[in-house]
Order: sequence, then C-alpha cells, then structure tokens
Amino acid sequence: MVFLDVNSFLSPRGGGARTYHLQKAEWFARHHDHTYLVLGPGSGCGEALLGESEFKMRTSWGMRYGKSRNYRVLMDYSEADRLLEREKVDVLEVGDPWLTARWSSRRPGLVRTCMWHSDPHTAYLEPWAGSRLWRRLATRLVLSRVDAWHRHFDRIWCASEWVAGLLRRRGYPNVERIRFGIEKDRFRPTAPDPLLLERFGMDPNRPVLLYAGRLDIEKGVETLLCAIAPLLSLPERPQILVMGRGEYEDEFRQISVPGFAFGGFVNRDELAKLLCSSTLLLATCAVETFGLGVLEALCAGLPVVSADNGGGGEQVRESGGGELFLSGDATDLVQGVRRALVRREELAARARAWGAAWPSWDEMFSAQTDACLEMVHVRA
Repeated sequence: MVFLDVNSFLSPRGGGARTYHLQKAEWFARHHDHTYLVLGPGSGCGEALLGESEFKMRTSWGMRYGKSRNYRVLMDYSEADRLLEREKVDVLEVGDPWLTARWSSRRPGLVRTCMWHSDPHTAYLEPWAGSRLWRRLATRLVLSRVDAWHRHFDRIWCASEWVAGLLRRRGYPNVERIRFGIEKDRFRPTAPDPLLLERFGMDPNRPVLLYAGRLDIEKGVETLLCAIAPLLSLPERPQILVMGRGEYEDEFRQISVPGFAFGGFVNRDELAKLLCSSTLLLATCAVETFGLGVLEALCAGLPVVSADNGGGGEQVRESGGGELFLSGDATDLVQGVRRALVRREELAARARAWGAAWPSWDEMFSAQTDACLEMVHVRA
C-alpha cells in the first residue's frame, strides 16, 4: 500500500507534528510492504530534510508567515496532485484542518483520514473573535466550512478525548481516539545531569522549573511571562529555565533577572536529559490536542504543572503526575507550583508509573496502519 501524508503547516523546526511524521517514517522504513510519503511546505517543489533526521519530505511552495516569517503554509497543491497520480496512493492523511482538507475533499476515490494535530477553532478563531459580533459571525462561517470538509472523511484521528469530544459535539461521525506513542528508550527516568543544568546557568541544588516548547501565543506563554516574577519570589527559591523557539523568543531572551535563563533550542537527547534533571515542567497551553511534551516529561518521571484544559491537562489529570491550574491565570499557576513542590516525590512516582504503561510509537502506528488497510479492503 502507498500512504501519503500532506501537512500544510509541517516545519523542519516544528515540534509534535514533526516528531509524529519522523516516527511514522521510521516505522514504515521497517515495514517494506508499504510506501510512505510526506508532503509539506517549502520554497518550491523539491525535497527537504525533516529536522535532524535523514528522512526527506517532498515540498511544494508555501507562503511565509509568523512574526519572524520562519514558518510556511502550503499554498501550491500541484505537487500533491502529481504524487497522487504518479505513486498510485491508497491512503491519504491530512495533517491540518484547513486548506489541505478542502483540497482533499475533491479526492473521493481514496481512503481519506486526518490526524487532528491542532484545533483551529480553540487555538486561533475563538481568541481572534473575542466579543466582537462580526468576528464571531465570521468565525462561525469559517468553522462551518471546516466541519463540512471533514464530515466525509473516512476517519478523524484524535490523540486526546478532549479534542475528540469537541469534534463529536460538532457532529463529526467518524472520530477515533488514538494515543500518540513515546520513545521509551529516550524518555525514561535517568539520573540528573548537574553539569547540563550549570551549562544553562542553573544551580543544581535549587529547584528548576522547566518550560520546553514553542513560544507562541496559543501555547499560553503570556501566562508564563506574567508568572516569572512571583515564581522567583517563592520561599522555595525555584529557578526558571525556558527552552524553545517562536514568536515570543525575543521577550524571553531579553529577561535578565537572577534565577531565570533562556536556553533556546536543544536536540531531543539533551531535552530528555533536561527533563530528568529538572524539578517540574510548566505546561501553559490550554488548547493542546495532545501535549506530546507533557507525555515525554511524565515518562521521564518529571511532574507537570499544567493548564487545566486541553490534552495536556487531560494527561496530568488521568496520570495523577502533576498539578493543574486555571488556564490563563498566572496567580493560580504559581499556587500550582507551590502545591507540586510539596508533593514532588509522590507526583514523580505517579508519572513514572504512567509512562511505564504508555504504548510505544510502534504500537500506535501498527494499530493505525491496520485500521487504514481495513478501510482500503472494505472500499475495494
């Protein structure tokens, strides 16, 4: 069988979506009876390495966007059309619920699936609309079109019950929850690395509060910015280490106060070591469709203080491996950190147990591929 994933926001600099496609490519590389292709945005038709791997995704022209214009959104679908025809694709997966879904709605002969990597309504449209009536009406119109494109898909994969519930309430008949996998060899409890913390200006003898993820507005980083001063003033004398890239990168980079450090981007091996060397992970996003970073922290035995909404909050709630705070409330975030510091060892034990029972990427993609093959056979 030939599988084609088209993700119009896929970026070599991306986080969870990039990890998903890389892990999927590795799975298919070990299963030679199938062919796996990925198309994403680039400067034109060609190929590009996906992150630090040797896997090459196909590219078509994508328009630059974002504050620093270092991301692209796929606008030219001619290469996607050529791949469908040339490679005789059996299963098409779209990785975003926007333009790619509209394009794929014109391909009814294929088994069409969608991995719901982000929910546009909660992450972008609702915040943009606010209380303005005309914006809310425009949002409702856009959402109705997005929903119409997806109701005829063969399957909508959701990695959390939170986002699956959103879609079911909007009348989607084809939703299935499928848990993202985890790199169990990489994200597992190991001894702390004091030298790594010192490299980022942290004192290994004091608590370290780690934020690791994209620094964009939908990730709730404004809440983190507001909480920095009161967190550093806590009697437990915690330190804050912020890792990541994004539109708020400059704001964090310019903070110069004792106990705070901005570390930028690190590879996944170093990230795993940081998770095992920190005291708590701060997860401020209230609209995560899954929260892969939260899962990686829990599997490494690191308790998480998470916003109480979204997929990240769902994982913390189900695992018992952390504390929840009211989404968007910096004061409650500080109180959540205080509660978690007191219960740190108990929460870490629960996180380790949750991670030990979590499925691997191999288990996830085996189940997903089997489901796709069944849909192909039924259609045949």
